[in-house]
Amino acid sequence: MAVFKALGNGITTASRRPTLLLILWVINVLFALLIAGPFFALFKSDLGHSLLGRNLQALDFIWLGDLLFRYQDVAPAALAAVTTPVVLYTLVYVFFNGGIIGRLLDREGRTTPQTFFSDCGRYFWRFVRLFLVSLLFYALAFGVVLEAVSALLKPISERALTEWPDIWISALHSVLALLFLSLVHMVFDYARITVVAEDDRRVLHALRAALRFVGRRVFRAWSLYLLIAAGFVAGTAAYVLAGQAIPAEGLGWTGLAIIWGQLFIAFRLWTKMVFFSAQAEYMRINPY
Repeated sequence: MAVFKALGNGITTASRRPTLLLILWVINVLFALLIAGPFFALFKSDLGHSLLGRNLQALDFIWLGDLLFRYQDVAPAALAAVTTPVVLYTLVYVFFNGGIIGRLLDREGRTTPQTFFSDCGRYFWRFVRLFLVSLLFYALAFGVVLEAVSALLKPISERALTEWPDIWISALHSVLALLFLSLVHMVFDYARITVVAEDDRRVLHALRAALRFVGRRVFRAWSLYLLIAAGFVAGTAAYVLAGQAIPAEGLGWTGLAIIWGQLFIAFRLWTKMVFFSAQAEYMRINPY
């Protein structure tokens, strides 16, 4: 029952932080514009108001191939223009985690841009160190554990008489990869929460505490994580199905589609808040 209690309390906590959700949404929109802006400008200058521009599909490989050929000399600069915001977003993602967890764990404090960014700066370098350590854990999970699983499954695939065993083995390998990814991510979520909750500058100490906490109740902690993930998958499926009912033509329908897309972004950000708040509640209910 502790899992469901933590989930319910986490949802309540996240839902009571609309200002935090608004801050995250604005940041997300600004970064989306930063990344999409150069490509949109190129699209606009290349096609303008031509008939091709109006009939071009979302992913037209003929146009993309022609574009790459004509702009091959500036491809490195264009690649840098796209990858730089992505790398920057990764750093900012680490930066903002401190603000998210800090505001969710501060039950009495107000959520304002000032308090949010103050928490971001306070925990940034600690979270950077945790992020670097997490890369080693991801490398271990994918480079060692999953390779060992692949080696165990390979004889089955080689003895298969049809393609179906290969399909099932590939699906099993993908599922295991996602499960290992979620397990590593969950451990570092608890490490981040520990850093904020205890104001601990010793990130390795916080990581050991998180490993000890998860190790004692791995299946229950993992079930909480997977429940939230399943809720997000279900919400995403509902979003896609409902979005297919919106007509593609018409100014009003286009506006509705844009609003619908922004609602999904808000849902994704809110789910991130639920992950942190529910796991923090689970730690509070089950102190290590």
